[in-house]
Amino acid sequence: MAKSGRPSSGGAERRSSATRERLIDAAFETLRDEGFARASARAIGSSGSFNPALIFYYFDSVNDLLVEALARSSRVQLEKYERALDGVGTLTDLVGAVQDRLRDDVASGHVKVLAELVGSSATDAELRAAVLNHVRPWLAFTQRTLDRVVAASGLAGLVPGEHVAFAVVSLFLGMELVSGLLDDRHRIDELLDSAAEIAAVVGSVPPGG
Repeated sequence: MAKSGRPSSGGAERRSSATRERLIDAAFETLRDEGFARASARAIGSSGSFNPALIFYYFDSVNDLLVEALARSSRVQLEKYERALDGVGTLTDLVGAVQDRLRDDVASGHVKVLAELVGSSATDAELRAAVLNHVRPWLAFTQRTLDRVVAASGLAGLVPGEHVAFAVVSLFLGMELVSGLLDDRHRIDELLDSAAEIAAVVGSVPPGG
C-alpha cells in the first residue's frame, strides 16, 4: 500500500520550473509579436493565459522576465550555431552555414527579440548591461569562428578579428531592424547570396596570390 503524506519537494520544484518556463514562453511571444513597448505584465499574462501578478512571484520586474526570455533563446540559438559551424573550414562554407542558421534565427523570433531589447536599452543603463551580457558570447563565438576560418584561408592579419566580429554581429542586428521596417526579409537572403559569391571568389585566390 502506498504511503500517504506530503508531496515530495521534487514535485513542487518541477511544477515551479514548469510555471517559470510558461512565463518565459509568454514573455518571448509577446516581445516577438508586440514589441518591447507593448510587452507589459498585462500583455504577457494575456498571451500566456495567467494572472500577471504571477510574474512578480518569479521575477523582480517585467524587464527581468524579458531579459530571461532573451537569455534562453540566445543559449538555444548559440548552441545551434556552434554545432553547425564546428567543422566549417572555408569562407564559402561559412557563409552558407550562417545563411541557413540565420533563417532559423529569424523564423524562431530570436533576432527580433534581440533587436527589440537592444533598441529599447538605449535609455536604460540597467537593461543595456543585462542585454550586453547576452551579446558578448555571440561576439566571442563570431571572433573564434572567423579567426579559425580566415587563418585557414591565408587571409589572417588583414583585419583584427575582434573588429570583424563586431561588424558581423552589428550587421545582423541592423539587417533585422531595417528588413522589419521595410517588411522585406528577402533582402537578407539576397545580401547573404551576394556574400557567398564574394566568399567563393576570395576562396579561389591562392594564399599570397
